[in-house]
Amino acid sequence: MGEILKKCIVAGVLIISKNGKKVLLVKHRKLGIWIYPGGHIEENENPLECAIRESKEETGASFEILSTSDFTVDAVSARSTPQPLVLMNELVPYSEGPHEHFDMIYLGKATSSEFKNNEESSDCKWVDETEIEGLETFSNVKEIIKFGFKEFRRIEK
Repeated sequence: MGEILKKCIVAGVLIISKNGKKVLLVKHRKLGIWIYPGGHIEENENPLECAIRESKEETGASFEILSTSDFTVDAVSARSTPQPLVLMNELVPYSEGPHEHFDMIYLGKATSSEFKNNEESSDCKWVDETEIEGLETFSNVKEIIKFGFKEFRRIEK
């Protein structure tokens, strides 16, 4: 029988610039690659709260969450939240051993172009859509970013 993988619920935000041409990415401390900001869910936190908290901690950016669906429910004891851009099941190759992440990635629209580097990530920068293919990251991250640009344009029409 194989080794049992550590399983984690994580969430993040793909933050697109107001003009829809750039994405805000962070350099992941452990993996050394460029990725959208996000992280592990904390106790008593839902995925959307996690995505917003982690993204603000890692970038200092201000943004709004865009829902990828216009379907909503607003009942007394149940209401919908913004729909994520994508849900992923990822095998992440950490040096201490691989982890399985269930990743909820939301789409965000920057409300300013300002951000700040901090201890949460080794670097942070705006990346032009034309630079995504040459980015030092996983191929699935490139695909998610490209899809995010397409969805951003569809939603912002």
